[in-house]
Amino acid sequence: MPPPKATLSPNLDMLRAAAVLCVFIAHLLDVFGIRSFGSLGRVGVVIFFVHTSFVLMGSLERLQASAQSSWELVTGFWCRRFFRIYPLSILFVVLIVMFRIPAYPGETYHWIGLKAYLSNLTLTQNLTYSPDILSVLWSLPLEVQMYVMLPVLYFAVRGKRRYVSIGLWALSVVLALITPEISERLSVFHYAPCFTSGIVAYDVIRSKRWRWTLPAWGWPMGIAAAILLFGPHDNLHLAVKLQRAWVVSLLLALLYANAREVSRGVLQPLLHWIAEHSYGIYLSHTIVMGFAFHTMSGAPMWVRIAVLITGVIAVPALLHVAIEKPLILVGGHVVRRTMRRQLVHAS
Repeated sequence: MPPPKATLSPNLDMLRAAAVLCVFIAHLLDVFGIRSFGSLGRVGVVIFFVHTSFVLMGSLERLQASAQSSWELVTGFWCRRFFRIYPLSILFVVLIVMFRIPAYPGETYHWIGLKAYLSNLTLTQNLTYSPDILSVLWSLPLEVQMYVMLPVLYFAVRGKRRYVSIGLWALSVVLALITPEISERLSVFHYAPCFTSGIVAYDVIRSKRWRWTLPAWGWPMGIAAAILLFGPHDNLHLAVKLQRAWVVSLLLALLYANAREVSRGVLQPLLHWIAEHSYGIYLSHTIVMGFAFHTMSGAPMWVRIAVLITGVIAVPALLHVAIEKPLILVGGHVVRRTMRRQLVHAS
């Protein structure tokens, strides 16, 4: 049984929605001066990593059906990921400088320098030791660098041997323990067990003769348990809790691989909307919070709350319609045209 597309899976919608809501709630509490839930936002990013790697394994599998060679599969995958992540991040980096938006609500804007600016445009801040022009951008270089490695991991788990992913997860733990001693530029490996956990879920679903073993209600309870296990009520740096993040990621992945899909109840359309617009929510929410509670600090509280609610709905919706969706389609179109040309030349 192949992994479902993210757009067709209520369980994946719930997972991605939970991830972005964790980040949103943690930052909202921080804006109100409640800084003891910083780890809630960090576990949200960890959940994003698990979700991303699992979904992209399925994307590689579907793309392989059209690819004529391994290299065509790899380049097609990278092309589609470029059009998925870079247009929106570049837009935000440019607008932040144009409108002098601070990196986090309540802070003062300052120019970070040309080198750091270019690093933020290319999402290479961790490689150049540059500050993030927007606080939430810290996780995007890690995702981009994982995109480079994901096709290799896909080829590894697509072989005839089953459950290779368990060995990959163990290897990723070893790398995560070793690389901090080598260079901080290798920080993507610190989170490799989180990414490979999603690959474990993909491999488990793909490899065995499938039987649903856990009831659907175990999935939302499992997500909540994973968040609680990580410990959301503290403000410790993620580096201090990395080992716990690895364990939580693996448990969450195994739970996903063994849980039935939840029914499409009354909350499903809302969860699907949040999941579909999560990238725009992730990039824009601190800017909207800063505008509502700092730029408009003289307005009544109910007005600021109304602005916040309107902003966190309208801005991601506009970004999705005007930028995300069209450029995702452009990326898919470029890949399909390239594959057709290569097929014609081969024939």
